[in-house]
Amino acid sequence: MTQLTEDIQAFDNKLIKLDTAIKKIINHLKCKKKHELINTKIALNRTLADKIISSINVPAYSNSAVDGYAINYKEYSNGNRKFIIIGKSSAGHPFNKKIKKLGSIRVLTGAMIPSKLDTVIMEEDCNLSKGILILPNGIKKGINYRYLGEDIKKNTTIFKKGHKIRAQDLGALSSLGITKIKAYKKLKVAIFSSGDELTNIHKPLKKGHIYDSNREMIKAFLLKLGYIVTDLGILRDKKHIIIKKLNEASNKSDLIITSGGMSLGDEDHIKTIIEEKGNIHAWRLAIKPGRPVGFGTYNNCPIIGLPGNPAAAFITFLMIATPILKQMSGQLLKKYNVIPIASNFHYSKKRGRKEFIRVKLINKKGKLTIEKFPKSGAGILTSATWSTGIGILDENIEKIKPYDKINYLSYNEIID
Repeated sequence: MTQLTEDIQAFDNKLIKLDTAIKKIINHLKCKKKHELINTKIALNRTLADKIISSINVPAYSNSAVDGYAINYKEYSNGNRKFIIIGKSSAGHPFNKKIKKLGSIRVLTGAMIPSKLDTVIMEEDCNLSKGILILPNGIKKGINYRYLGEDIKKNTTIFKKGHKIRAQDLGALSSLGITKIKAYKKLKVAIFSSGDELTNIHKPLKKGHIYDSNREMIKAFLLKLGYIVTDLGILRDKKHIIIKKLNEASNKSDLIITSGGMSLGDEDHIKTIIEEKGNIHAWRLAIKPGRPVGFGTYNNCPIIGLPGNPAAAFITFLMIATPILKQMSGQLLKKYNVIPIASNFHYSKKRGRKEFIRVKLINKKGKLTIEKFPKSGAGILTSATWSTGIGILDENIEKIKPYDKINYLSYNEIID
């Protein structure tokens, strides 16, 4: 499905800058995306394979925004303050008779307004006397009047190709009467964790073992993003086992995501296997946490190797895997809404390395600040459950002190 046209290896103990790695990976991903026609009712989280153009106006007719009385403003502007009530229009039941001079009709919210009338006065501002509508001075033309096509005009582009359908978008599609859309087929993503120390959560822990938290987290993210997930479980630190599973996954999947085995330890086989049987295109990034994250191909199938440490896996999935996934699925890549907000802590870091610290927004007396999680280790997953987003510290930053502005990125901005 995807091929890379150029390696961006930067080994020999050199670290690749994150922005450089992501940009080159994205630019050299050639995706042959398949599409299908699907029912709008099941389109949530699907990506459009074609733009959506409105075939009708919304609303389809001019209507009232309030309960009140509709008049011809020109007659009012000529000095008339009394109008004859000649009928009523309610939602689904329009007034179809001829509008006489100085005629007014009672209209309810959403009711169609006859073409000769162009202004609606709320009933609270009207006086009635024996079928006569008596109006005050100071009424403005067009008040409480919803124009035909005011929301969506016929033949306009509503959504571009690559737009991911959200709940509110389903409402807009429904307002246009659209029952089917052309969408890219869901990505098929295979995942597994690697490590002899890992245990599935339904089994008792042995001495020296830990539960596998990364796989469930990554699977949940992928499902939330709308992909089809094949869970290959926990693979032991045996090269032949890993190779067998990679062979199976690469033939059936659009992308493989692994957790663990990407560092330089004796039992870290993933990176070595990809080098021997495929290609490593990016590895060892100048970031914290998550330096050993890697990207490559195995049997022409893209593969992302995430770190084994849970907090590092969390950060690298969000900041590296997510844009790759969106690109492969045909989704338009948008710039994240990063907001500079004052810190309330001291912190030091190395120059030349981009860091992602887990932070929480604090609103105190109407002033927003960023609070850092007290622990910063790559294995502290509670930093992810406590925080609301990421504080991004660029390569040139060495020290942070209270009231310094930090770029804040909400988790909700990424997983969209």
